[in-house]
Amino acid sequence: MTSQTIHPVLGVGFGPANLSLAVALEERDRAGTAHFIERSTDFQWQREQLLSGADIQNNPFRDLAMPRNPASPYTFVKYLASQGSLTDYLHLNAKFPLRREYAGYLTWVADAFRKQVDYGRSAVGLSLVQGEDGGEVFRVETDDGGEYLGRTVSVGTGRSPRVPPAFQRSVGPRVFHSTRYLSSIERLGDRPLRVVVVGASQSAIEIILDLLARPQVQQVVSVHRTIGFRLKDTSPYSRRVFLPEFVDYFHPLSNAKKRRLRDDLRSVNYAACDQDVIDRLAGAQREFELTGSERLLMKPFSEVVVSRSEGQGQRLVLRDVNHLTEETLDADVVVLATGFRDFGSEQGDEPYHPLLEGIAHRLPLDEDGVPVVARDYSIELKSPADSPQPLRVYLNGLCEASHGMGDAGALAMLSVRATDIADSLQRDLLRDHEELVASGTSP
Repeated sequence: MTSQTIHPVLGVGFGPANLSLAVALEERDRAGTAHFIERSTDFQWQREQLLSGADIQNNPFRDLAMPRNPASPYTFVKYLASQGSLTDYLHLNAKFPLRREYAGYLTWVADAFRKQVDYGRSAVGLSLVQGEDGGEVFRVETDDGGEYLGRTVSVGTGRSPRVPPAFQRSVGPRVFHSTRYLSSIERLGDRPLRVVVVGASQSAIEIILDLLARPQVQQVVSVHRTIGFRLKDTSPYSRRVFLPEFVDYFHPLSNAKKRRLRDDLRSVNYAACDQDVIDRLAGAQREFELTGSERLLMKPFSEVVVSRSEGQGQRLVLRDVNHLTEETLDADVVVLATGFRDFGSEQGDEPYHPLLEGIAHRLPLDEDGVPVVARDYSIELKSPADSPQPLRVYLNGLCEASHGMGDAGALAMLSVRATDIADSLQRDLLRDHEELVASGTSP
């Protein structure tokens, strides 16, 4: 089905980022201006990583709305009250809510916006076409041959999974990224498995603990380039990276200074884990050592340089990153807990979101060949000389390279970022309305 309606705001993806934007627009009485498409058949958040005992590592009150509007009907507290579980939650006295409970909160809010979302529609292309008024509009093509038109687009799909070079030809039912973990591991049934987990992130350690709880998993091998699972930097000073004033500080810096600062603060969010899961894994490892079991093996200072199919499994070649010695490792399954690709010019980066390929010729680029993203998370496209107004595409939750670690999938910045984008859209919507009134075409 093709929709010829030109939406003032067209959102691609309806995860927490664009959901928070929908909330912010409703608060400004602009709910009807936005429409969203989402490839999943219903709302879902981290469905593949809803593991037993996993929490969100984020203050739950920095939710979709509370930092902007404590009276909002869409806060986490209002959700708990609506479920009759506020007292139970407070009695639990947990530092962070379980991931499963927060997923319930996000789904509850998303249900209120169901009429603004077309689920089961996957965006496969973005281009520019001429609208009925003669001006350019965005066209989003979907995988079923449909299309949507919008004057502004908010891309909130999340970043592309990072797949190390050795595995780029191996991805499939037995080699998969952590974003496909639960469905992939459960699809393999009860057959005995030897599993390799690549990476030293919070996701990696959570997956290892989950695998060790599965009786069919005979062995788990943890492969990482560093000494092992390091403690996350949770100092309130370091975690200022998740405050809006840090974005104000970070955004004007040169690309070189941004890269240096991100490297310096890496342990706040990357290749680092919470104390509780480190303690759980270290305890399990000690138990295995005391009983002489090799069910859990650690391969520190190691990287996979070769991955090839061998029968029903994978044969990996591991290289010590310091001594450069190599060893061979056989596995039935490989889980890549290797994070996500940044926008940039470094090895493993991508210059822009893949959906922007169709408008790449109109993207303004910086000295590194990366699109210039304004403080309000928008990219203003290069326009023809006779174009009356610039076109903007917003990157909602994709701007770690330009805006800092608060855009690294962190829930803490959801409402703040949505406020910035909604304020920017509000100015454009008011301007468009004034132009329609002046031309006599306003309804």
